[in-house]
Amino acid sequence: MKTIVTFFALLISVSLFSQEKIADVRDRVGQQVTVSGIVTNGDELGSIRYFQDETAGLAAYGTSLADIKRGDSIMITGTLKDYRNLLELDPIESVTVISSGNELPAPLTLTIDEIGEDNEGQLVQINNVTFVNANGTFAGSQNYDFTSGELTGELRINANSSIVGEVIPTGGFNLIAICSQFSYNTNDNQTGYQLLPRDMDDFVSNASVTLTSPVQIDEITTTGFSLIWETNVDATSEVRFGLSPEMSDWEYSKSETEITENTFSHKINISNLAPATIVYAQTFSVLEGDTAFSSVSACATQSNSTGKINVYFNTEVDQSESTGPVAKYIGTAMEDTLIAYINRAEETIDFCIYNINNYGISNVSDALNAAADRGVEIRFITCGSTNHYGVSELNSGIPVIERPEVQDGGLMHNKFAIFDANSADATKPWVWSGSANLTSNQINTDANNILFIQDQTLAKAYQIEFEEMWGSTTNQPNTANAKFGADKTDNTPHEFIINGNRIESYFSPSDNTNQKIIDAINTANNDLSVETMLITRTDLALAISDAFDRNVEVNVITNFENDNLESVNNMLAANLLQGKYIFDDISSGVLHSKLAIIDSKDITSDPQIITGSHNWSNSANERNDENTLIIHDADIANIYFQQFAFRFSENGGNLFVKAESIEMTDLQVYPNPASEKINISSAKEFVGIEVYTLTGEKIIQNTNMNSTHKELNISNLLPGIYILKINLKTGEQNTYKIIKH
Repeated sequence: MKTIVTFFALLISVSLFSQEKIADVRDRVGQQVTVSGIVTNGDELGSIRYFQDETAGLAAYGTSLADIKRGDSIMITGTLKDYRNLLELDPIESVTVISSGNELPAPLTLTIDEIGEDNEGQLVQINNVTFVNANGTFAGSQNYDFTSGELTGELRINANSSIVGEVIPTGGFNLIAICSQFSYNTNDNQTGYQLLPRDMDDFVSNASVTLTSPVQIDEITTTGFSLIWETNVDATSEVRFGLSPEMSDWEYSKSETEITENTFSHKINISNLAPATIVYAQTFSVLEGDTAFSSVSACATQSNSTGKINVYFNTEVDQSESTGPVAKYIGTAMEDTLIAYINRAEETIDFCIYNINNYGISNVSDALNAAADRGVEIRFITCGSTNHYGVSELNSGIPVIERPEVQDGGLMHNKFAIFDANSADATKPWVWSGSANLTSNQINTDANNILFIQDQTLAKAYQIEFEEMWGSTTNQPNTANAKFGADKTDNTPHEFIINGNRIESYFSPSDNTNQKIIDAINTANNDLSVETMLITRTDLALAISDAFDRNVEVNVITNFENDNLESVNNMLAANLLQGKYIFDDISSGVLHSKLAIIDSKDITSDPQIITGSHNWSNSANERNDENTLIIHDADIANIYFQQFAFRFSENGGNLFVKAESIEMTDLQVYPNPASEKINISSAKEFVGIEVYTLTGEKIIQNTNMNSTHKELNISNLLPGIYILKINLKTGEQNTYKIIKH
């Protein structure tokens, strides 16, 4: 035994002797190197691990690192690679954990201008940090600007991090993070540096009171609303608010703190407001001289409008799926429908469109000109990088501003219009939105949806976004003040009550729209139907896969396979059943909608739809000007599902959506996991059982059973996860995930 131990020690000592310092190998791109160091992160950053010795830091990437934890001392051999200017070991030849639970290296205290190549891969600390435009909660796969002194830096929140969903600090703090880099420029040692915090402990604050939840708006009425938040300790509940973002004329209110089971909840009612009033509010809590401020948020009262929502599709619908109102298929008349609203406008039209070309469609520019001739004030925003020939057909008296064309700067990709936002008659304002551009293909061939919402509060919110890009509140644009893309701020209300239903509104890139889409998908309990042009973000694919894993019936169709990120295709194809992830290969035209329909078949589970101009992509979330609506309305969800059902089935999709989930007291599947047999017992008679692999292959089918109990033999199945479908005599169907040991 002594001989074996001595020999093993000799091997380790020889290996240690052959390794080099990290600083000495960082210039050996393409070569295999052996180094060692202390690991400074775990799986909160995904498959990558950063480690450092006393000379420098380095990254390593690969699935073989899955069990490597923060504090591990490792010896690692791999090929040094330059990935987007970050030096990392990939592929990895071998990795050995020498010891675990080691103290981490002390972070290097830097100023923002010292962040660079010399400390890439190492733990660093920046003191006296504040976020730029801090608001709400952190989103995954998202970058945030921060300041320290007069300097600005950038940090990134990984999709796997526990930071996602936590409150963004609004006060000052010290930041601990790993220094990393992501830049497309060749041999770049100047740009792309970003700090990677690992968890909320990396935001170090000495304040005695902090906010532990985002501020939520509730109890919205025509005369007021409530603001609700939580803190870490018992502190005051206070708010200041006003009708403009300028604080000089704001009012002040205070209430009592409610303490329940170590939760410190705060609620303040703001009342005596007029309908369709937008208020800017900042809540705060004070304890022993410390004050925790929320960010300034825009909130709004309910309007006196009708709240009517009209939805139209230019592709066929399956009205047999209707549970109330039938979906409206209007063929090639989308622009004529829009023109009808233009013709009814009395005072103002704010028009925002990515592309307008009247060739092959009814002339929208002529309708706008006619409106201007009858005294309607019109303002028009478009994108500078498109051939928008319809703009040149507008009368010279109609002011126009274009988003400047900047390399890698994004697009003005909105498609919305606002009619009579400030009318004295609350039944006059309308908002037009959806996915359609005003071109021949988009109207006549490509699959799009448009909708019109009669609500003055929503119209005023859209007007704020419009005027941020317009650069002024007057009829003439101010290009010096105009803001597009990343220059915009989160300055519009997000929560509305319209005709008794909740509607959410978000604009990109300021409002973390991608995370809002994920949050909505995460609420799905019964069914999820996705019909979107493309998916190029893995976090969205993961949210869809997670819905399937929790027994949600998932159906997904995108335009073309090659439009999506390869990893998205791989993930959804592997995780969803056959016929549940398909492409728009049979229908004519481009599938251009950006839709998700959630729980349309279960009115008890908050049915909702997501629609707008926002593609499911990085560009839409980070650079483009986009608008998105999330409408919580069972009728609207069913209307959208009627169109989805036709398109999905037309392209060969296996359309099935659970109409009712069977209570566990009525149907039992046991034991689960199992190795030999599974029992199925039901209070209702079932007629068939099917078992599928996760790739969608049907491997067991029993029909014509007419039974309430079945002992299912699974002994011949390989160990793994399978999908069990039970068909009841009533026509109901339930799906279970079963595990074979």
